[in-house]
Amino acid sequence: MRQHDKSFMVLEVAEASSGYEERMIEENNISALLKFSKVKVNGVQQYNYCISRMENLEDFLEARDLTLDVFRRLILNIKLAYEEISKYLIEESHIFLSKETVFLEKSNDSFKVSLCYYPCDIGGVQQQFRALMEYFLKLVPSDNRELAEYIYNAYDLCLKNDFTFEEILDSLQEKEPESEIHLERIDPYAFDDNQEDEFLQEEFVTQGENLSELFDIDNREKSNRFTGLFDSVKSFLSTRIQFKDEYESVGEDFIIDPDYELEERTVLLSDVKPTGKLVYDGQNQEDDFLVNKDVFRIGSGKNNDAVLRERTVSSNHAKIIREGDDFYLSDLNSTNQTYLNNEPLVYKIPRKLKIMDKISFANVNYIFQ
Repeated sequence: MRQHDKSFMVLEVAEASSGYEERMIEENNISALLKFSKVKVNGVQQYNYCISRMENLEDFLEARDLTLDVFRRLILNIKLAYEEISKYLIEESHIFLSKETVFLEKSNDSFKVSLCYYPCDIGGVQQQFRALMEYFLKLVPSDNRELAEYIYNAYDLCLKNDFTFEEILDSLQEKEPESEIHLERIDPYAFDDNQEDEFLQEEFVTQGENLSELFDIDNREKSNRFTGLFDSVKSFLSTRIQFKDEYESVGEDFIIDPDYELEERTVLLSDVKPTGKLVYDGQNQEDDFLVNKDVFRIGSGKNNDAVLRERTVSSNHAKIIREGDDFYLSDLNSTNQTYLNNEPLVYKIPRKLKIMDKISFANVNYIFQ
């Protein structure tokens, strides 16, 4: 919901369970909580939470790569928010912890978290955070095994009924790299033949260990640190040999017959996804964009698929979702709104696009084709 230049998240409440907590929130400026007001609509109590210039956790992570640093900072700020709220004797079960109700400031560098007070019992912090961890697991890139290990270890901790945020954060501390043995770099031309034996025996001795101890591959207990290095080098050399063989075989066997035309594989129509186009309809220096992704993000921030230059455009302004042959436009709680055919969009409610629809990101106009 939007009123003038402010936007709100609206939640209905069947029956509030604590008038004391609401009085406490009204009388104190609790920065860790979203500010809210109450109104009755058709006999139903509504809580309107001000979310201007914020984005919920789902939108926040959709616009960024999930890294260990981002994940750790998120958990830390959720922990700090709970610590502040606890000072005012507010029940943890009255904090709505989900990807839709945790909000962050719209800034690439800010991780300030604002939580949602909801005056009904919706479960303890451990129960809700466990569900949030399951959401994080789905976001781990398949090729990032290190991050997956950290988040799975954190999730294992969440399976305990009495886990704490401190335990989660401790599990996310990066492991200290194993000590490496550094060989002193010696100029091979800096000694004469008579010094060669001395060079081999003394200059490459490392921290109390001699060469026979370091490179005795059969003595596994003494050289475990080098086994991985040895295997890596062996793998690398094998790969180079393989590439060399492939290159040589290509050079010897692949002969182009000038009278023979190579036939390209025919692409099935079912493999081709539809592509939309945003055509700029203005006098400034904006670009046209091909909408060629399932999630296509628009804004002034550099991490978007369509980067707009106009300062009235929010950093993460809107997105277009491709579902089958259809495209849907959504506003991302932008400051100056997104319009479809001059009608403002409601945050989180997608609208289906048609050819020649007029889209306005603040005052920047496009035609969808």
